[in-house]
Amino acid sequence: MDNITVGNVLKNRYEIIAELGKGGMSTVYLAKDLKLESYWAVKRVRNDSSVDIEAFKMEVELLSSLNHSDIPRIVDRIEVDNYYFVIMDFIDGISLKRKVQTEGPQKEEDIVDWVKMLCDILIYLHTTKSNPIIYRDMKPDNIMLTQNGRVKLIDFGIAKECVRNEKQIGIGTKGYAAPEQYGGASNILDERTDIYSLGATIFYLATGERPANPPNGVKPAGSVNPYISEGLEYIIHKCTRDNPDERYNDCYELKDDLNNIEKMTGYYRSRMVKKLLSFGICMAICIISIIFTVVGHNGLEKKKKDNYLYYYNLAVASVRKGDLDSASQQYLKALSYDASEVGTYLEYFNSILPVDNDEKYDEKLESAINIMRNSYINNSKSEMYMNEELMYAVAKKCLELTDVGYISYAAEYIKILSEKNYKADDLLSYGIISENLSENFEEIDFESLYKALEELEDITDNKAMTIDDKLDNYYNIMKVYSRYPLYLSEQNGKITYSYEKIAEIGEKARLLIDENILSEEIEFKGIIKLHEMAASGLCSKVSYLDDNIEKYNAYKEAMLWFGYLYDYNAELDSTLQLKKANAYMGLYEYADGNNAIRDINNIDYAIDEYKKIALKDDSNFVAKVYLTEALLKKELAVKDREKDYTQVIQNYGLVEELYKTSKDKLSSAEITRYSALKQEMINAGLEVTE
Repeated sequence: MDNITVGNVLKNRYEIIAELGKGGMSTVYLAKDLKLESYWAVKRVRNDSSVDIEAFKMEVELLSSLNHSDIPRIVDRIEVDNYYFVIMDFIDGISLKRKVQTEGPQKEEDIVDWVKMLCDILIYLHTTKSNPIIYRDMKPDNIMLTQNGRVKLIDFGIAKECVRNEKQIGIGTKGYAAPEQYGGASNILDERTDIYSLGATIFYLATGERPANPPNGVKPAGSVNPYISEGLEYIIHKCTRDNPDERYNDCYELKDDLNNIEKMTGYYRSRMVKKLLSFGICMAICIISIIFTVVGHNGLEKKKKDNYLYYYNLAVASVRKGDLDSASQQYLKALSYDASEVGTYLEYFNSILPVDNDEKYDEKLESAINIMRNSYINNSKSEMYMNEELMYAVAKKCLELTDVGYISYAAEYIKILSEKNYKADDLLSYGIISENLSENFEEIDFESLYKALEELEDITDNKAMTIDDKLDNYYNIMKVYSRYPLYLSEQNGKITYSYEKIAEIGEKARLLIDENILSEEIEFKGIIKLHEMAASGLCSKVSYLDDNIEKYNAYKEAMLWFGYLYDYNAELDSTLQLKKANAYMGLYEYADGNNAIRDINNIDYAIDEYKKIALKDDSNFVAKVYLTEALLKKELAVKDREKDYTQVIQNYGLVEELYKTSKDKLSSAEITRYSALKQEMINAGLEVTE
């Protein structure tokens, strides 16, 4: 059963129809029951050292003991060879995470209905045994919405019956897990632990934004979605208090507030009105203000404009200081006084975009896009509802992500803009690009995609547009060539074409950046990523070159880009650092025939880079193989002293040890590289184990 495929039949009964997905330790399939003509989900787990099989069995036993209509049932268990198969209810639906990703924040009435159903599930879990079963992993990914509108809770992998007042090992999904799950003085988990996660889930459903990890916690939902009701915001706030004593005690209390959410909202509004009316002369002031409304209107408008300009100027000053967090807050305050300035929204959008050396760049970019889509473009109550200029800016940023859902947003917006005859020279090209990238791979028309990229490059080169727009266009073109290098190269008939285009367009962008780097006009944030793409592309190009002179020149050009990155103090990730080290080795190996002398210093530079990678990640097998190869090449190359293979043998021993412990996880390319190193050791007359 190592290679289970469509058509396999388990126990002469369950025919595998399709693979539904893979998790950390399991694979889930759709199967047809040949006896009952029904469909089941089949979860397969391998019984080996890489899997906590006991934890899996505990999950199965727990699910088998439960009986709730919104929790999957276990109907059969099968053991074949080294695998366990569990047959359970197949839930035909969509996860709430996917629903939010494709549609944005959900309607409040739907959220309330779903959460009440989830409360019923949690009440069952918390009361069905003498000690509560704490689910511990409530999040949108684990909640399925069925065709008939029911919600089902799936994946009980870390659910556990928790003895009251007994400390537990913390576990859960960051952002959704309660603070007590992260450790600290109190690791006591109870009903309130699941209530926290449910509150964080409500936050995501209402805002489209992932909750922050502790210690930042869950921010006020109204700061992300200003149109959320007071009642729901209060419920989220109470569920997600850091101190469990300040949360709802159980899901009965929470459900009671959900059932009375409209009354809660009215209560808060009335309380605010009472505060305003608490002054004895309030009514008189109101009457007087009506009389003087016309007289005072111009003064009020001037005051609003003054406030707008005050906060706007503060925001601009914060941008100049590099304090984007402060800038974003000031822009929002400015917009609260004048919500009609699209330029301010664009500047606010730019202030909340991540800088390009951020480790969580994609996650933060998604968050920024969601804020603009959900709070403004798609929000009929916003002054920027369906605003074309803002829509186009967001659409272009969506194309920076590889997630098909966000690319679909870009395609949708560009289609709307085309129908509205929005004036942008590059609109048609972006329309073709976004439509293709939002398709399944098999349906992409690479010929039309290639032509659109060429057209977009020509427009960017020759049409009048801002520096940032030019850089955005160059960056997006480079990203598409990086994503499908071989398929786009085929359109030109030259296998290295895409990598050459990446470097060529990167050079145009680099010159534009150099000319304007000191100018306040440039706000482009992808400078480092752009340089990384160019360096990486040139290194990848070498793999498709046959001529050593061309290889040498490609590596030499790549090293120029690595030099630019060094000037920016950019910290390379392990993959790019490995390419840099390989480039140094390439400069040494392919120097012959290039009127260049082999410089052994290049091997030393490569060795330093490989060591940095291994230091960051001791399990990086490839880096250790390359390091050993470089050390061996250096010893073979030295002529002014006696050869010393001590370091080579020592590092080869580490490679062998890592190979033995992780052989099953290595790719065929990694195994091939290891075999080549082994042969090099033998050729050098060094002993290796068979």
